[in-house]
Amino acid sequence: MQKYHNLPPLKTYLLLTLCFLLMGCLPAPPEPTPTPEPTPTLPPLARAVDVQESAIKVLLAIEPPSFNAYLNDSGYEALVGELVFSALAEMGHDGKYYPELAEALPTLSNGGLSPDGKTVVWQLRQDVKWSDGTPFTSADVLFTRDILNQSGIWTPGIDLIEEMVAPDDYTVIITYKQFYPNYLIQFGGLGTGIFPKHYCEDDHETMLLWEDCNFNPISTGPFILGEWVPGERLTFLPNPHYFVPDRPLASQLVLEIVSNPKLRQRMLERGDAQLDLWPYDKQIIRRMERSRSGNVYLYATDPARYLLRLVPNLTEPGNPDKPHPILGDQRVRQAILQSIDVERLNRRAFDGKGRPMQTELNQIGCFLTPYYYDPGIAQALLSQAGWVLTPGEDVRRCQGCGTAEDGTQLILKSYTYDEFGEPLHEAHQLIEEMLARVYIKLDREVVEGGKLWGTWNDNGIELRGNFDLNLWDDGYYGVDPTIRMGDYFDPRSIPTRDNPIAGLNVGRYYNPKLIDIFDALYSPLPNNRRRTLLCELATILHQDLPHIPLLVLPDLYGINRSLQGVAPHIYDTVTWNAADWRVTRLPGE
Repeated sequence: MQKYHNLPPLKTYLLLTLCFLLMGCLPAPPEPTPTPEPTPTLPPLARAVDVQESAIKVLLAIEPPSFNAYLNDSGYEALVGELVFSALAEMGHDGKYYPELAEALPTLSNGGLSPDGKTVVWQLRQDVKWSDGTPFTSADVLFTRDILNQSGIWTPGIDLIEEMVAPDDYTVIITYKQFYPNYLIQFGGLGTGIFPKHYCEDDHETMLLWEDCNFNPISTGPFILGEWVPGERLTFLPNPHYFVPDRPLASQLVLEIVSNPKLRQRMLERGDAQLDLWPYDKQIIRRMERSRSGNVYLYATDPARYLLRLVPNLTEPGNPDKPHPILGDQRVRQAILQSIDVERLNRRAFDGKGRPMQTELNQIGCFLTPYYYDPGIAQALLSQAGWVLTPGEDVRRCQGCGTAEDGTQLILKSYTYDEFGEPLHEAHQLIEEMLARVYIKLDREVVEGGKLWGTWNDNGIELRGNFDLNLWDDGYYGVDPTIRMGDYFDPRSIPTRDNPIAGLNVGRYYNPKLIDIFDALYSPLPNNRRRTLLCELATILHQDLPHIPLLVLPDLYGINRSLQGVAPHIYDTVTWNAADWRVTRLPGE
């Protein structure tokens, strides 16, 4: 729930004060010359902000749920969070880390990282202030860790922190239980960062119920929230205390909520807006690529990040102690992959914008023997696994499969999430059609992402293991995939009733060989040794197919050519460098 302030204007305050004086409700001033009344300080949401003609306008399909990217994963909270919450360190478009609130990156060479990788010393900048003028200090960093723990919010690496101390206002020492490969973005990335202790600690004891801090934040970033008009727009103004000289370049940044994709495209074409996020509607994409005015272009991130995959449940739905009667057999999973024409899937559902990919670790550069689309091999594998086709039927049945009762039909319930939109629904339907050609029946269902990825207490479909197959897209953040891979595939990351936040190994994939690999990866290693281990991991996953990879999708952006400085990439949200954005007039305007 958003909080909107409705405070009376200054004139009302002065009239009320005068009324009190005339009625004798307030004592008369002791001196003949009255003391001037202080001007009330109105919170940002109470200000009415006129949108300037020179404002940079970004189009959003939906309203951000809040400014707190630790709580949601829609992408929109990261977009706005990046404008106000700076991090200790971040990643640039080249995949390299850079310090933000820190003086420098802690490394082995400068003594900021201990030889065993378990102790990290952060030296903070001493020239940073929050937008209300309060100095940023180590207390804010400690508060961020404490409130995350207190709120029960898991974020990568936080469960590995053994101790955090602040020997002074500008030093933070983090001791980990084991080496955390992505320690440089412990409190950063995708809109997450450091919260202001003095502003948030009295808001509520859990960040889940924060009002001011989630919806009316103060800032160490380049902008401050000027006005939030529900359902219409968020207007941002320059942070007067931003620590980077001569930034931001824009005098206003306006995020307009426009749900109609055709209207967003027309606004870009006319120059009424400069940036449209994630336009996956195929007709809109084609219009942008064929812009009649030449004022609009489509930007696709390269490399692509998001791997579209089928996630099989390897245990019996609702009974994780037993193997899945169908998908527990590796041959069935391989047959599913070889039944799907990924090239056709890409052309039909994603207009050719994706790229076939058979490994999560495509950025590492490991060589893997590819699987090929071959329905004939797929049918042979299914028959070999004991799933045969009875004459006159159109769905295979178990006949000596050994994992289900004879006569059981090869029917799988498959979910996907609604928020992605029509391309994913079309891909799901195409997969259903392709599997039907090898006589596998797919029952498709579309649900909200919150139901698919809900918590254990909220009966999340995946965490509870109440599914056969799911179709969704995701990809690891940063340049080291260890944490993401461990979260998905480490046997110790299987969620259970007793430990529902163990990890996201929702397919209940258990391969004890991976324990030693992950234990080795959770330590400082030379790059060549780390790559060797990651490629060993990629080979095992390629053979076992605990996830069935299909293709990688880029982030897409519609951009008006008047917007300069924008640099989308896969390592952070697009507003990562919004301080450098500016608008120039196009010829003929």
